[in-house]
Amino acid sequence: MGDPNFAQTTISVKYSCHQCGVSKRIVEIPARTTQDVVQWLNEVMAPMLSRDHDSVSPGCIISKLDEVFIPISGTSKIGGAVEH
Repeated sequence: MGDPNFAQTTISVKYSCHQCGVSKRIVEIPARTTQDVVQWLNEVMAPMLSRDHDSVSPGCIISKLDEVFIPISGTSKIGGAVEH
């Protein structure tokens, strides 16, 4: 069994950067499970989006992304695995 804070499933998060022209790029991120949403945003999602942006646009130096689209499962689980 893995760490209960990290899901075995991923979610598709989209982001854009108006400075370099990246538009709604999809990145697979581990779904949030038991961790606090702010902890997940800061420790999982943000670093992964930053690394992806750096890899596709290494010359772009930004401190924030312009758009980030995060799935919500149910009515309150930001970043949780999609429920069908």
